[in-house]
Parts: sequence; structure tokens; C-alpha cells
Amino acid sequence: MAYRKGYVVELRARDDMRKLGATCVIRSSRSLTPVDLVGIFKDRREIWLVQVKGYREAPDDIEKLRKEFKELAELAGTYKVRTFVFMKKKGKYSFIEI
Repeated sequence: MAYRKGYVVELRARDDMRKLGATCVIRSSRSLTPVDLVGIFKDRREIWLVQVKGYREAPDDIEKLRKEFKELAELAGTYKVRTFVFMKKKGKYSFIEI
């Protein structure tokens, strides 16, 4: 039951991100990572990493959230974005930068 509720809230977050302008939203189902959704906002040149929590209210103290989700917060920053396809080349799979 808890998985189902979390799944439904993740789908809502995904839909809301699309309404906010995300051109691509990737869901990491049943992940044990700090990121449930990755949203790419092409027009704004932003990438959002989102942990979805559907079972409780957020505390008023933002510092409590930062401490609780420290691993997620540490992912913030500027990254170089590279694009690849992963496919066979001469019979062997490899990453090909495009």
C-alpha cells in the first residue's frame, strides 16, 4: 500500500514538472537512491533532482529538511552535460558521444 501511494505521488510530481516546463522527466522506480525524478527543463537550461515524499507534511524549518536529505542536497551544483548513444559499433557496444 505504501508503494502504491508513493507511486501515485511520484506521477503527480512528474505531471506537475511537465506543466512547469520540463521537456523530459525520468522516474527511477523503487530506487534506493536520493533521487526519484530527474526533470530536464531545456528552455531554462536546468535539471531538477527530486525526492518525492508523499506520506507526510514538510517541516517549517528548511534546515531540518536539508539535514534529513543531505545526500540529495549535496548533488546541487553545476555539471557539464554530455550526450551519448549506447549502441554497437563494429559488433561491440560502446558509448558514442553525440
